[in-house]
Amino acid sequence: MKIGIITLPLHTNYGGILQAYAMQIILKRMGHDAIHLQPKISFPSIHPWWKMPFVWVKRILRKYIEGNKDVQIFENPYRWAWIHTTRFTAPFIESHLSCRYLDSYEWHSIDNRHYDALVIGSDQVWRPKYAMPIERYFGNFIDKHSIKRIAYAASFGTNENEYSPEQQAECSRLLQKFDAISVREYSAVAICKERFGADAQHVLDPTMLLTSADYETLVNKAGTPHHSGNLMTYILDRSEATDTFVECICQQKGLTAFRTNSRVEDPHAPLSERIQPPVESWLRGFMNAKFVITDSFHACVFSILFHKPFICIRNNSRGMSRFHSLLNLFGLEDRLIDIKQLDDFQDKAIDWAAIDATLNTKRKESMQFLSMGLNG
Repeated sequence: MKIGIITLPLHTNYGGILQAYAMQIILKRMGHDAIHLQPKISFPSIHPWWKMPFVWVKRILRKYIEGNKDVQIFENPYRWAWIHTTRFTAPFIESHLSCRYLDSYEWHSIDNRHYDALVIGSDQVWRPKYAMPIERYFGNFIDKHSIKRIAYAASFGTNENEYSPEQQAECSRLLQKFDAISVREYSAVAICKERFGADAQHVLDPTMLLTSADYETLVNKAGTPHHSGNLMTYILDRSEATDTFVECICQQKGLTAFRTNSRVEDPHAPLSERIQPPVESWLRGFMNAKFVITDSFHACVFSILFHKPFICIRNNSRGMSRFHSLLNLFGLEDRLIDIKQLDDFQDKAIDWAAIDATLNTKRKESMQFLSMGLNG
């Protein structure tokens, strides 16, 4: 079966890249021909053509008089920044994922001559602030075609309703055309029923359908060097408070911290500090770590896969339902703490045998859903 996978655009987010990788690997192991359908990258023009000579002069002064080496005279700064921040993550995507990049008009030319089925998910593909246009992630571009439609581990990211009335009505209509629907959070099962009138099943994030050995193979093939530390930090919204938090944990445990991400999301940071390290380096972090501190959903996932004790710092701005769903599934709710609750945290031993038993059971359920959705 030829399958098109639709997820969020793949750039520098490790979790987003690896869930896409895992989804494609699983489908290929099932015997399918799977490819990711991605929007073509477009870089907005920031000045009308007649202003460009003045812009170039200004850039020359900034580069050679002020000494700002990051300034590119003739290059669109959006494109230049993207090339630099993705210089180590883009090669992973190019090497390990099959992708087809589409202009906005090309989506509507897709029909059942191209694909037998579409798998939409995982990640926050049903969150309007991230998935644009949101209707695309409900398959509006194949509305008149008989392509099988499967939602796998689709996520709303939050329990708050971020849809406009018009979006909710249209997406509800489109969702009725799906052959099978699954979501990543338990709360999303109720959301599908109550807001969209559709039945959904809870499944694992695609990254958890693979094992730690699968990811170690990627690291070893790339010859990724070890990190010079044993407490991994992967904090998306870093601040003085999180830095102090990390220092306290290091002192308590006698560990040395190392970071596995850049300031890629900070537009005010120098470009040299926004270059995201390789995906394999991020994975190596879990292999080297004795402890993990994060505010990332997928860092929690990989801590579980690699059997690493961790603390997840509560980050309400990024949506908490996915954290609660994941940690409740494995009985790890006490790992989610507010940054002000450090004194209350008790690092209890984790029963990894029980964790693995739950993981294996849920893997079988998730794989059964995917198999029945595609073949049933």
